[in-house]
Amino acid sequence: MSPLNRRDFLKTATVAGAGLTIHVLLPLPAEAAGGTITWEPNAALTITPDGVVTVHITKAEMGQGVGTALAQIVAEELEADWKDIRVDYPINDEKYGLMLTGGSWSVNWTFDALSRAGAAARLSLVDAAATRWGAPATECAAESGTVRHLPTGRSMSYGSIVANLPISKRFSDADLKAITLKKPAEYRIVGKWIPRLDLPEKVNGRAKFGIDQFLPGMVYAKVAYPPTREGAKLKAVDDSEARKAPGFIRTVVVGDLVAAVADSYSNAVKARDALKVAWDPGPHANVSSESIFRDYAEKARTDTRSPSWVEAGNAEAALKEAAKTHQAVYTTDYVAHMQMEPMNCVARFEDGAYDLYTGSQFQTMAVGYLTKALGVEAKAIRIHQQYLGGGFGRRLEPDIMIEAALIAREIKKPVKLIRSREEDLRRDFYRSATLQVVKGGLDAGGKVVAWHNTLVAAYPGERYGGLDKQGRDAFALNGADHIYDIPNQFVRAIRGETGIAVGYVRAVAPNYTFFAVETFIDELAHLAGADPVQFRLGMLGHAPRLASVLRIVAERSGWGKPLPKNVGRGVACVTAQEKKSPTYTASAVQAAVDPATGVVRVQKIWCAVDPGIAVNPDGVRSQVEGSVLFGVSNALKEQGIIANGAIAQTNFHDYQVLRMNEAPEVEVFVVPSTAYPTGVGEPGVTTIAPALSNAIFMATGARVRQVPLLPDRVLKALQQKA
Repeated sequence: MSPLNRRDFLKTATVAGAGLTIHVLLPLPAEAAGGTITWEPNAALTITPDGVVTVHITKAEMGQGVGTALAQIVAEELEADWKDIRVDYPINDEKYGLMLTGGSWSVNWTFDALSRAGAAARLSLVDAAATRWGAPATECAAESGTVRHLPTGRSMSYGSIVANLPISKRFSDADLKAITLKKPAEYRIVGKWIPRLDLPEKVNGRAKFGIDQFLPGMVYAKVAYPPTREGAKLKAVDDSEARKAPGFIRTVVVGDLVAAVADSYSNAVKARDALKVAWDPGPHANVSSESIFRDYAEKARTDTRSPSWVEAGNAEAALKEAAKTHQAVYTTDYVAHMQMEPMNCVARFEDGAYDLYTGSQFQTMAVGYLTKALGVEAKAIRIHQQYLGGGFGRRLEPDIMIEAALIAREIKKPVKLIRSREEDLRRDFYRSATLQVVKGGLDAGGKVVAWHNTLVAAYPGERYGGLDKQGRDAFALNGADHIYDIPNQFVRAIRGETGIAVGYVRAVAPNYTFFAVETFIDELAHLAGADPVQFRLGMLGHAPRLASVLRIVAERSGWGKPLPKNVGRGVACVTAQEKKSPTYTASAVQAAVDPATGVVRVQKIWCAVDPGIAVNPDGVRSQVEGSVLFGVSNALKEQGIIANGAIAQTNFHDYQVLRMNEAPEVEVFVVPSTAYPTGVGEPGVTTIAPALSNAIFMATGARVRQVPLLPDRVLKALQQKA
């Protein structure tokens, strides 16, 4: 997939800010198809005469329950009756602004905008009723989907107002900003444990995921992918044997895309397997994990020209003057997304427009790429959002949509394209392998006075609208700019491209940056002869909310109490996702290490999180639990091995993820807060690898600095210690 430059991205995205765009209210109800009156006060919601409020969810629903939380925000200020709330997932449209689900941003970016959208709709309904009654709006109040005239007791339901009255009140941007919103103490819907709206149909089987979509006259396609992940070029295609396959329809060749089309999925597989495709494997055919880490180590040793990411004080001078110094090298392997529903898309090309049925985390970017690949305007791209069977960042990428759309254009029939698990793993956009060299210095009193980190990683950011002016990818480096109070810091950011496609995986960079930061902090605490919790707290005087969650997990986990032999506890605390909107998170991990085999068993995890206002506490708790277990899987098992320019593994049998019988007990503590909400989908992930590495050290005295923390690596660390 060719890079989309910043100019093309901005031209096609027409983004109106980071969150939801609120358009001015319509002066009158509009008639939808079939004569049904539908009032659309803004891009966030519609109301019909039966009183049903439909909240338009422009985020992807992939198991995290985001639709329910966003609907709660709207319903709160709208003063709707929750039983009247519905949600839908609309087709992409400029009026929705940036359609993106990632970075734990969904609630954080939309809370204020959705609150004001609900409030504006309420005020318009109140104004319409007051006008009908000939009363000032100040004498009227809205509650549970009804407007009441307080002096007389007269009332009208929202549905009745929509059906019978002109609604003429308008709001400018300035008017919207001037609306006084509720204080947290006044909430009656936000902050409540409300059952998720998507669960009933997922339980009864009515829920439709992308893979469940069918269109009349639909055919099936299978793509013949090249042997290397990037850089391969098509040389020749012989489809003489494929033509003999049952149900064969056509071979499609567009540039380097080769696909067989047939009347069923199984027949498409047979036809594709019968194709004889000759490839030039390209310049990355000899790339391997060994060559990548060798190159990264050389870059870390010799590169003095790449830009800094953090620069405060004089880290080099402070290291030279320090009473004690320490250095450690941390590496992380490639990580795949491994979402349960493989990538899929149904595409139809008709009358010059494309209808794409799939689950997308980034509709705005997908439209930009599709217009470029297909040579059409944005209005010709309609992405029909479906439920996602997992995402974790994989469905930020539009590659499956582009392939399906190109094939549909060629054969002029609706096409269903489904990747097998093996194809999905080999065509993934992985979390980059990384190497970090961290140096630290202590003064005579054991205080950290110097911090120097050299970070080498590949950057996905170029596909997402460009890198910054210094060629840095903020999301690939985030977390290396930690929050600890250290006067002299320097972080060098070195880009290391390898011919292996990289993307954003749940927790993005902090899963490797915080691994190095939080493990090295522990190592410095040991060097200083200090307790790791107290050592951290001594550098968090300016960050009371982070210090608070650290104290919570220390207390709840029984920090400092004796443990059996070969059992240890470790901690980590982070400010993920970003400094400007941090979710303060800390975890304590208790793990047992078998010194004979190196096998690590996580026994229990305590996680405390302060995300500001918890819109749906049950959703917050579920997200934190899921993120913690995702972190355990990353930390203990997930290792993408590269050989011959592609990932070597093919499925769950050789790319291991956490199994149910390996899941530890997890306790989650959500700090009550009235602060503006941040995000909870990813921060828990980032705490686990360092806390677990620190637990292994507490259990055995051996440091493991490679993630995943595989048994052979633990054994090697034990042998080195001995």
